[in-house]
Amino acid sequence: MQPATRGLLGAYLEARYEVHGPGGILLLRPGQPAPQGLDAVLPAARWTLITASNPGSQPRSGADNHRADAILQAGLDALGLRRLPTLASDPQGNWPEPGWLVADLSTADTDALARRFGQAGVLHWRTGEAVRQRIYLAPPADGLEGIDTTCVEWVVPPP
Repeated sequence: MQPATRGLLGAYLEARYEVHGPGGILLLRPGQPAPQGLDAVLPAARWTLITASNPGSQPRSGADNHRADAILQAGLDALGLRRLPTLASDPQGNWPEPGWLVADLSTADTDALARRFGQAGVLHWRTGEAVRQRIYLAPPADGLEGIDTTCVEWVVPPP
């Protein structure tokens, strides 16, 4: 497992995570409570924000990302899960990645899908908890000083 970089981890924690619901856009922020109203538009015991775009945070063509998203959607449909569209980007709106906020995706299925689509990180948390960032890379080799990682879960690969 390759290590995350401080920059990549910082980018994930500072990203703008938009949920596009019927009443407008709800913003998610790792380490913060989910916005009020989320449970009204997508009731769940837990939520997961996942994408199939740009595996390993490496840019891919729009066509490749679109094909991967179609496969992800088919997988979510096969599991019978409700979802809302999302858009993640840096705080200035650069590096946009469409994805899905999924209701009641188990942690095991979250991890399996993240690995299947080569994602370095997803958001995954339970109702009533702060939004959590799951990272599928080793912690940065250059340390974590100055980065608040209380909302980060480092996921080790299965043996």
